[in-house]
Amino acid sequence: MLEGNKKTEKHLHLGCGGTYLDGWVNVDKFDYVKGDTSRTNSKYDVRADLLALPFKDNCIDTVLTVHVLEHFYRWDTIDILSDIYRTLKTGGYLVIEMPDLDMCIRWYIDAKYDRHSGRTIKTPLGRLNKGFTQFFGNQWSRLEYETHKYLWSKSEIKEVLGKIGFKIIDIDNRVFFHMQHRDLRCIAIKE
Repeated sequence: MLEGNKKTEKHLHLGCGGTYLDGWVNVDKFDYVKGDTSRTNSKYDVRADLLALPFKDNCIDTVLTVHVLEHFYRWDTIDILSDIYRTLKTGGYLVIEMPDLDMCIRWYIDAKYDRHSGRTIKTPLGRLNKGFTQFFGNQWSRLEYETHKYLWSKSEIKEVLGKIGFKIIDIDNRVFFHMQHRDLRCIAIKE
């Protein structure tokens, strides 16, 4: 599903930042800004605001978002997910990776009482808890688009996706891109 090598299929990587996936249409709104400590570059095929996707109805096979949706208010994320649903073909997949609210709370509490848990990260603000940082995102680069506005639990994202019309295929804390067990990965299909 993530290979993106079939010439007849169209795969979107929304909010790609500096992670360019070959065989995908990489989409982002922001260029790299000096001082952004969350990424080292920005490379995309299409520059677009995720709140106004420039793609036709029923034309996309797969949409991937990795640590993107937490950068939007809850209501904006619901609008984005609804627009993704519009663009996906029937049988098309949505793959989401993002912080898991419940696991961020657990990581925060665990690291708060066990300084040797390995759940801290060095930042320009000093050493911070890896659960805590997900509540607010990058607060040290002074870039609004790097901050977090809303964290989702697995149960809440499942409920919202279901109301939009998605069927959940899998949801767990085994992720490919960021922090295993802290973040969630959800795979849904448009039926």
